Amino acid sequence: MTARIFSIEAQQDGGAKLTLNYKVAGQSGLQRMSCAVSRADLLQLVLYAEALSLRRHYGHPVASEVSADGLTLRYDPDSPELHVERRSGYTSQSATIPVRSFLSRMAEMTDICIAEGEASKHGPALKSLLGECARPSGLGAIAEPDAADQALHQIQEIAFLLLVQDASTRGSELARNLRKKASREQALEMVNATLCALVTELLPPCLELNETRRQ
Repeated sequence: MTARIFSIEAQQDGGAKLTLNYKVAGQSGLQRMSCAVSRADLLQLVLYAEALSLRRHYGHPVASEVSADGLTLRYDPDSPELHVERRSGYTSQSATIPVRSFLSRMAEMTDICIAEGEASKHGPALKSLLGECARPSGLGAIAEPDAADQALHQIQEIAFLLLVQDASTRGSELARNLRKKASREQALEMVNATLCALVTELLPPCLELNETRRQ
């Protein structure tokens, strides 16, 4: 039941529409799976895709899944395909997508979420703080400087999206620190902690952080 066609398109409400056309063994024609994804759920799919991309590319894949309003995606490191299940009421559909196809289509959604984050109230400040954070030294087993830079760039994007989400939450401590100049150091510490936690979680576990900030 591998999808023959997979697409995800942004909608005006900030969400997206996900569509799969897939072939069921023993049946003629193609089956169709289609569902709307809210803005919040789209962000979760983007974060999932970015984390999956990093782990696969840099040799640290793990089994994982993400759910969004009746839609569940599951990844098995031993399979080149992502399992997709859609439940609506008493009915369900399931199919698989080649992981590479999924990640390729999701790249555009990542760009859209990043652009929205940059336009948010605290987006510019968070971008600036991320640029001052400690740079991971060595980035695990990544030997090539260009590859290490690319990994860091992806991790910074994931951190940015998580931090924007945090800062937009009612009563957010991060948002309070961002609003006050006197609390800028505390905000920087929170941003740096998020970045470091993501490096530890998403890349091979042989990282050592260089505490020297970028000039």
